[in-house]
Amino acid sequence: MSTKQMLHIGMIGTGSISDLHMRCYAKNEDAVIYAICDLNEERAKAAAQKYDAQSVYTDYREMLEDPHVDAVSICTWNNTHAEFAIAALEAGKHVLLEKPVATHVEDALRIEEAVKKSGRTFIVGFVRRYDNNMQMMRRFIDAGEFGELYYAKASILRRLGNPGGWFADKSRSGGGPLIDLGVHIIDQCWYLMGRPKPVSVSGNTYRKLGNRAHIEHLSFYKAADYSSVVNNVEDMANALIRFENGASLAVDVSFTLHAREDESFVKLYGERGDSSWSRKR
Repeated sequence: MSTKQMLHIGMIGTGSISDLHMRCYAKNEDAVIYAICDLNEERAKAAAQKYDAQSVYTDYREMLEDPHVDAVSICTWNNTHAEFAIAALEAGKHVLLEKPVATHVEDALRIEEAVKKSGRTFIVGFVRRYDNNMQMMRRFIDAGEFGELYYAKASILRRLGNPGGWFADKSRSGGGPLIDLGVHIIDQCWYLMGRPKPVSVSGNTYRKLGNRAHIEHLSFYKAADYSSVVNNVEDMANALIRFENGASLAVDVSFTLHAREDESFVKLYGERGDSSWSRKR
């Protein structure tokens, strides 16, 4: 396939998550990484050299004016998602937006309106929907193997995993583990339960352990700009979500917690059986 027939990708943001996007694009025979944009020009040039991109930008608006760019991956701070996604859609680009969609409901609704007006493809990076296990469970559920799913539990509990940096800065991230990790497992359960309409949410957040600066060498998960100085997000959160069809979902997530080990699981319970998978570190 010639490059003229391939989807030309523009990358907005070259932080750590962006490399996962670029590695996948590089393997896709129908896509080519055409442009890289980052406020840090040196980092943008390094990514462009690594993936053989033709253009480098430090202003996303200039990149969106490039007619060769067909679609963009947005891999930037959460508080920029709405601005960048709406601008890309208005410029006629397809959009893959890293989760979370936005840091405020109002911004998410603005994105939704922009998608409707643009007619372009818009996808949020809820990648776990496409996991082989998830797709297998979806087929079992659609076939009625578990009956009506009426209760779900989901957890991602990390002991020493506060990534610090912008993740711990609420003005940029919008929150802590709930908006970073919780959105994944909430989406997993909601997707498998048939996407029922939520009617109520009750929950708690806790700030007890901070960035664990005194044992930061034990943290396996850090932002590139890690610092223990700024931290105004929660350590841990839990919630109970009730849906219109009577089903409910219990969720808890943490960056840091006095737990024996890290734990991650999703469990769904139906009239005929249950579906669950877990991972421990």
